[in-house]
Amino acid sequence: MSEEIKCMILKINGDELLMPNASVAEIIPIKNIINVANKPAWMLGYLDWRGHSVPLVSFEAMGEVRMPSLASGNVKAAVLFSIGEDSNFPFMSILMQDAPSIINVKEADVISNKEKINHPAVGDKVMMADGTYSIINLEKLESIVKEVMTH
Repeated sequence: MSEEIKCMILKINGDELLMPNASVAEIIPIKNIINVANKPAWMLGYLDWRGHSVPLVSFEAMGEVRMPSLASGNVKAAVLFSIGEDSNFPFMSILMQDAPSIINVKEADVISNKEKINHPAVGDKVMMADGTYSIINLEKLESIVKEVMTH
């Protein structure tokens, strides 16, 4: 019997990211974004979340896909736990649309579709019975965001 992993599906401008539920701290409405100057277009700024300044990333813009308007009412942020050892960087967040879905995933249900990946922080594209998903490489995403934030 293969083990099930509780996963969250985040809707990102036409794509769907599949990630372990345990990597998401909270889904929050976007209220105020603290702007940052001289950063790539995908680095939207910081969110103030529970006393932390959390970098807010447009995952689709990082992959060179046009970002949806922040003015639409269904835009939220997924606050993610950082996986590195840097205590100065405990969280990061990504822009998402609509409410996430929760599903239980078994390894046997997931098939890599061998698609060419053009996004720097997507580890794989996979197929399951109900659709195609991007698997986020959290380590890579974290290193890209940290690199930008420290320069």
